[in-house]
Formats: sequence, C-alpha cells, structure tokens
Amino acid sequence: MKFHLHRLSVFASVWMLLIALMAPSSLDARDFMRGDINEDGSVNIADGVNMLDYMFVSGFTYCVDANDIDDDGDVNVTDAVNLFGYLFSGASPPAAPFTVCGPDPTPDSLGCESYATCTMGDAIPGLDQDTFESFVRGRELTAKQFSPEEGLGPFYNAVSCASCHSTPVVGGSAPLYRNFFFAAVGQLGSQSPIWDPPGVPSIVMPSYTYPFGPRPAFPDPSQVGNQPVTVAQRNAPPGLGVGLFEQVSNQEIASRADPADSDGDGISGRFNTDGFGNMGRFGYKLQANFLEAFLRGAINNQMGITTDPFFGSSGIVSSSMMQVGASYDESTIDGDSVADPEISVVDFGDIVIFSQFVAPSPTGEMGPEEQLGEEIFADLGCVKCHVPEIESAYGPLAAYTDLLLHDMGPELADGISMGMPQFSPISPNTTGSEWRTQPLWGVRLHGPWLHDGRADTLHEAIILHGGEAESIRQAYEALPAADQEAVIRFLEAL
Repeated sequence: MKFHLHRLSVFASVWMLLIALMAPSSLDARDFMRGDINEDGSVNIADGVNMLDYMFVSGFTYCVDANDIDDDGDVNVTDAVNLFGYLFSGASPPAAPFTVCGPDPTPDSLGCESYATCTMGDAIPGLDQDTFESFVRGRELTAKQFSPEEGLGPFYNAVSCASCHSTPVVGGSAPLYRNFFFAAVGQLGSQSPIWDPPGVPSIVMPSYTYPFGPRPAFPDPSQVGNQPVTVAQRNAPPGLGVGLFEQVSNQEIASRADPADSDGDGISGRFNTDGFGNMGRFGYKLQANFLEAFLRGAINNQMGITTDPFFGSSGIVSSSMMQVGASYDESTIDGDSVADPEISVVDFGDIVIFSQFVAPSPTGEMGPEEQLGEEIFADLGCVKCHVPEIESAYGPLAAYTDLLLHDMGPELADGISMGMPQFSPISPNTTGSEWRTQPLWGVRLHGPWLHDGRADTLHEAIILHGGEAESIRQAYEALPAADQEAVIRFLEAL
C-alpha cells in the first residue's frame, strides 16, 4: 500500500510540475503599471476618468490589467472606488505592479494587449478601438511567415517582415547576418536594377528563388553595356517609433536645412525631395516620404509579396530606386502562380497601421553619469544633426534626428544615390556619401550600428563619422576616456 501511495505521490508531483510549466509565466506577461490607465507614467484623476469610461461607456482599454486595482482578477466598481479612494482619501495604493513597470504577479484571465510606456513594440497611447485592433492584427502579420503558396517569391530574401525587423522585438532592427545587398547599374544619380533575370523588382538583390532555380548574380560591367555596377550592403533600419515621422511637417524638416552652410558651422544638411513638394522621411537615404510606399517596396523586394495600394497616392521620393514595382496607385505584380495581390488590402493596411503607430522604445534611467554625457554630447555639437526633439502633429518627438541628409565622408560612402536632394552650391548633385541623421531613440537596442552594420559598438559608430561630422568626431576622440564613457552611457539611456 505504501508503494502505491508513493507512486501516486510521485505522479501527482510530476503532473503539478507539468501544469506549472504549461501555465503562462509571469515573466512572459506584458509589463504595465496598475492604475495608470492612460499610460502617461502617473496615476491621477485622468486615469479614474478613463477607467469609468471603460467600465460604463466605450468598453475599450489597451490594458485591462491596469484597471484591476485590487488585483482580484475582475474589473468592477470596487476597483473604481479603490482608485478614487487612493487619490482623494488616503486609501491603500493599487496592488503591484505600481509606481514601476512590471508583469501581473497574479495569474488571471485579464489581458494587456499594449502598454507602450513599459513594453517595447506596443502601440502609442490614444488610438481609438478600431485603429488599435488594426494595430494588433498588423503586429501579428508582421511576424507571420509566408509560404510560396501564399505568394512568397519568386525572388526573396526573407519569409517574414520580422525575419529582419526582430531586434529586440517585432518591428525592431536586424542582426548582422540578416544584411542584404544592393546591385545598382549605371552612373551615380541615374542607377537602375540589374537587367537579368527579368522580374527582379529593385536594386535589392534576392538571395533565394522559388521554385528552385539559379539566384540572380552580380553582373559584370561587360554584361550591362559597360556601365558601372555598384554593390553595397544594408542592415535593416529599426522601425520602432519611426512611423511617427509621417506626422512631421515639411516645414519642420525644411526649417533646419542649411545646404549652403550659411552659418559656417560645417553642417550643411539638406532634405530629400522629388521636386514636387514631397520630402523624404524614411530609409537611410530618406528615399520615401510615406510609410505605405516604403513598406510596399520592402515587402515586394524582400519577400516577393505583391500588394494593392492601401491609402493610395503615397508618394515616394525616388521611384526608380525605391521600386515598389508600380506607380503609387497601381498594384504590384509578379510572375509566380499565386494571384496578385498576394496579400489583401485589409491585411496590408493592418501592417501599415502597425508601422505607423508602434511606439518608440521606453527610455532608460538618467543618472548623474548619463546627465554628464548628455551635456558633453551637446557641447561637442552632436545636437546640430541629432536634434533632441522635432515637432509633429502627435507632439514633440524625442528622436534625436533632423530628418535631413548629411555628407558623412568617403569612408561611409556606398556609391548609391536615391532621390533629388535640395540644391546645394557645395554639393549640387546627389551623392553616395549622404545619409539620413539616424534617430537615436532606443539606439542601445539596435546594434550593430550604421547603415551596413559595420560598427559593433556605439563607440565605433561615433569614430566612423566623417564628412560634416569630422571635427565633432575628432573632438570626441580627444576626450578623456571617462567623458567618452559618459557619452556612451547617455546614448544607452535614450
């Protein structure tokens, strides 16, 4: 009898362990702050109003868990009483996590779909319910792996948007092994894709074909009419927060342009344009001014997935180089056996919404060393290009960019030109050494750095700056090691 009881005890222990392993772990839960319903980093009367609206009016909230003030697994009038009691009559504060971000310590059925203040890859606060639900679907589609039966190919580099935009979360950047190649035929300023095989939609070189066949090869100049062939690498740019640049006006971008260096500070940033009033906001060369076109190009170039326009009339600064494969209001098509478009307008629209409204990464702690680094960063002149804030219809964006092109010197030149930068008497033609001022919010999370991932550390990225940044780089290199480290600590807090 004792033997059987022992066996039963062991079986029960193993079964309980399996249940525990299969249950959702609090470590995997979405971080949030209880009581901070509107995600502004504090708990006040506005959160009480939002809670009452959720309970009695709209029935919508991003994070139901944040409304569960007493952490009993249910949101009801008691939670409202407890919150207002805490705010106005000295009652107990909300249950953990409170004052700091954290997961729900108590397993329950309540969910938290998004909490951008605490969690990377979530939606900016303030979206209406329909837009937020589209955002959530778009996040799932961004992580979806496509198959040839769904339209993948015939030329492709990846099977999912998140194949490249994965670090540290869906929508982020790419590890170095995900680099891809450009191959541009022709003179700088009038380059085009390779000629053979036909159907390669852009200068992006595909690594794979389906059904299995020879991969496109980098051509020899003799194969393309003795025109020059330029080959370059790219590392996928981070996507967290950058969709908000659509809400930055042309006037805001143009206000900082100084193509003739009229103030004599050595900085001559200029905007990228199509000559018809459209200014670039996206891409390392600022080659796209609307996310829809940028994404249509990427999903076609990298995955061979064809699309119909979502918003329509989404202009691109450089149509020959961006190569969505069609004009703004036309469908992209390819030659595989799957009917075009290979993703529906609704699904592609959800991907666009996700990219438009995914929030920047939460910032780190700003202690004394980080604050010193911020001062040195400004004193060096880094803020001439990495402007701490730019205005947008959404509000100030602490992106540390001016959304302008700057000449970064011959060491970083790749020989690829995109668009038609603002005329400059200093450098009137499009040049292969001009790059967008890379936004620095969340920069600690997006290594390797620079357009091709050649920098393994932020320090390396700084000392590879040249051109307009040459004197600033030299000043940084002349700093004591402790001051250089303070600058790095500041960047790591952004």
